[in-house]
Amino acid sequence: MIVATAGHIDHGKTALVKALTGIDADRLPEEKARGITLDLGFAYARRGALSLGFVDVPGHERLVRTMVAGATGVDCALLVVAADDGVMPQTREHAAILDLLGLSRGIVALTKADRAGPERIAAVTEAVRALLAGTGLAGAPILPCSALTGAGIPEVLARLEETGDGAAPRGAESERGFRLAIDRCFTLPGAGLVVTGAVHAGTVRVGDRVLVSAKGIEARVRGIHAQGEVAAEGRAGERCALNLTGPRLSRDDIHRGEWALAPALSGTATRLDAWIRLLPGEARPLRHRAAVQVHCGAAGVTGRVLLAPEAPAILPGGEAFARIALDAPLHALTGDRLVLREASASRTIGGGRVIDADGPRRGAWLPARRAVLAALAEPEDGAALAALLDAEPAGLDVGRFARLRNIPPPALDGLLTQHAARVVDTAAGRLAFPAARVADLEARLVALFEARHAAEPDNPGLSADEVAADLSAADRPLARLVLDGLTRAGALARRGALHHRPGHEARLAPADAALYAEIRAVVEAAGRDQPRLHLLAERLGREPEAVRALLDKVGRIGWLRRVSKAYYLPPPLLADLARIAEAVAGEHPDGLLTVGRFREAAGIGRNMTMPVLEHFDAVGFTARIADGRRLRTGWRDLFGADAP
Repeated sequence: MIVATAGHIDHGKTALVKALTGIDADRLPEEKARGITLDLGFAYARRGALSLGFVDVPGHERLVRTMVAGATGVDCALLVVAADDGVMPQTREHAAILDLLGLSRGIVALTKADRAGPERIAAVTEAVRALLAGTGLAGAPILPCSALTGAGIPEVLARLEETGDGAAPRGAESERGFRLAIDRCFTLPGAGLVVTGAVHAGTVRVGDRVLVSAKGIEARVRGIHAQGEVAAEGRAGERCALNLTGPRLSRDDIHRGEWALAPALSGTATRLDAWIRLLPGEARPLRHRAAVQVHCGAAGVTGRVLLAPEAPAILPGGEAFARIALDAPLHALTGDRLVLREASASRTIGGGRVIDADGPRRGAWLPARRAVLAALAEPEDGAALAALLDAEPAGLDVGRFARLRNIPPPALDGLLTQHAARVVDTAAGRLAFPAARVADLEARLVALFEARHAAEPDNPGLSADEVAADLSAADRPLARLVLDGLTRAGALARRGALHHRPGHEARLAPADAALYAEIRAVVEAAGRDQPRLHLLAERLGREPEAVRALLDKVGRIGWLRRVSKAYYLPPPLLADLARIAEAVAGEHPDGLLTVGRFREAAGIGRNMTMPVLEHFDAVGFTARIADGRRLRTGWRDLFGADAP
C-alpha cells in the first residue's frame, strides 16, 4: 500500500515517517540543512505481509505542485496536523487536494502531541473533523502521536495496517495496460537510467517493452525495484523504480510528469473533456476561458477552462462538464484525476476527472457530443459501453474506447458479448453497433433487394449509394458496413459496384430485348470500328435518346460498357484494346502510349481513339502525361475478366 503524507509545513511529516519506518525521507543536502522538505521523499516499512510505501511530500505553499505529483496514484493518505498549531492554510489546501484526487482511505496523525494538553488535542480533533466533513476522508481516524517521544506511533502503524488489510484487491487493475507516472528520473553508475513513480495500472516485468516521455521513446525494462526491494515485476498500487535501456533513451528527454506506458496506451492530448467542480470556499465563480494550472498524474501544465455557452460559469461548490484546452500535451485516460490551481499557482481552486482525451476539435457542446460524454462518464466499463452503443449512431470506435478506458482485449471481448454488440471491421478500424440494430437493418436490406428485383427485373442490382438513398439518415452510416457483411455471409452477391440477391439475373422486357438484339448484331458486325451513338441509331431507325436509354440499361447489366456519351463497347472488345495498348507501350524504349501509336496498332479511327484512351485514364489503367500516357497497371488487372 502506498501512503502519501499531507499537511502544513513544519508539522512533522518527515519526522513521523522516520518514526514509522526508521528512514529519513529527506535525501537532499539542502533539505537536511534547512530542516524542511523540498522534494518528494520515500521510505518503506513491512508489517507482516503488508508492505507500506511512504511518499513524503513538501508542505510549503510554493511546492504544492510537487505535493500533487507525490499524492497522485496512492492508496492511502496520512494527513499530518501539529497538535500545537492546529489546522493551517496548507492543511486546508492539502485536504482539498486529497479529496479532489478521490482518496477515501486514510488517517489523521496529530503530531507533536507532547506539546499539547488534552483540551488542545480535543479542540484540534474537532477542527480536523470539521475540515474533513463532506470529503472522502470524513470518517478517517484521528490519532495523537509524537515522533519525539514515540507515543502513539504503534497505534498509527496499527491503523495503517488495518487500512491496508481492508483495501480492495487491485487484481483487476493489474490486468490492464501498464501505466507508471514518473516523478523522478536519474542515472546510476553501472545501471544507467532509472525512473520512479506510482503504478496506476497494469503489471510490468523485467524484459518488457515500454514507451516513455511524450515523444513515445521505446525502452526495455532491465530491472525493477518495487516497494524498495528488487522484484521481478511491478503491479498496480505499488511504487516502482524501473531501470530502462534503449538506443534512443536519454535522460534529457524524461522529466517529472512523463509516463512509462504499455505501447498500446501511447499518445498525448492537447484538450481534455472533464467533469470538474469548484471548491465551495472559492470567492468567485470559475468563468469561461479562465486560465488555470492543470495537474494530472505527476504532470502540471497550463491551460484554459472552456464552458458551455448556456452556462459560462461554475459557481463555488458547483460542478459541470468542461473542456480544458492545454498549452502543452500530456497523457491522460478516462477516469484520471485532475487538480486545478489558479493560473498564478497561488491556490487550489478545484478539480475533477477526465472523461475524454483529445475528443473532436469541433462540436463540443452539440447534443450528440454531450450524449457521448455522458456515456463515457459512466464509471463502470460495461455501463459506458452500453450507453455509447446508443449514443454513437455511426458506430463506436472499439479501439479508441478500449484505449481511453485501458481495457485489456479479453475483457473488451467479454463486454462486447455481454452487451450484444456487433463488431464490424472497416478500413478505419473496428466499429461496434447494437446487434439488434444491425440485425434489423440486415432484414430490411434483404427485403429491399427482393422488392427491387421483383419490380425491376431488368435492373442488375443496386450500388451502395442507391441503397443509402432508400434509408434514413441515422441508418446511412451503417449501410455500407451491413452490405459488406451480407455479401460476406452470402445473403447478397456483388458484381462490380452493384449488389444483388444470389441467383438474380437481369432480364430485359420483350420490347427492349428485341431492340438489344438488333444493337448487338450491329455491334458484333462492326468489329473494332464501332459506330457512334447517332450512327447506330440511324442504322436502327430509332431516336438516339431512345437507344441511349437502352444502352445505359444494358451497361448496368454489364453487356456493354459506356466509354463516352457517344460510344458503348462490348467488354471483350475493350479488354482487347487494353491488351493492344499494353503491347504498344512495351514495344518502345520510352514506354509511352501515344495517340498515334495506339490508333495505328488498334486500327480504329481518331473519333473512337480519344474516348477509349480517356476511359483508360478514368479507370486507372493509364495516366496522362505531357508526351502521352504511361501504364499504371497491367491490362488483366482491370479487363482480364472480360478478355475474349
